[in-house]
Amino acid sequence: MANLRFAVSMQRLIPFLGYHHVLMILIAVAIILLSLLLAGCSSTSPLIPGIFLISMFYQHYTPAYDTSQVDPGVTAAIANIVGQAQLAVRVGYFGICVSPDGGGWLCSNNATALAEQVSVDQDPLNLIWVASTFKDSIIFPYLL
Repeated sequence: MANLRFAVSMQRLIPFLGYHHVLMILIAVAIILLSLLLAGCSSTSPLIPGIFLISMFYQHYTPAYDTSQVDPGVTAAIANIVGQAQLAVRVGYFGICVSPDGGGWLCSNNATALAEQVSVDQDPLNLIWVASTFKDSIIFPYLL
């Protein structure tokens, strides 16, 4: 009976729900989602590091050798340089988050401050610098 009453009330509401109301609801949802995206990687609040534009991390794998590779030793050399690094970097519009050991996240808008918190063994290929260059050179939040 309650389901029937709800269906009848929705049918009476539909003629008053115009196209512009649907557009306003979609715009409100878009504004809320853009606000969350802009806030991503700006603080170490529990859910904020999980909102980001791009994520970079070291992944261990066995090199695949192929006859089309000019220098197949490069993959082994890079694997030797990386070693056992577990660093993960996430980039947002106004900040960068770093997880040096696969645990908690350190977030800041200053990449130099984050790089001082990480040792050379944790970031051998300078992922923090790559993330900072991506954030400063490619991302432009002011057009949103």
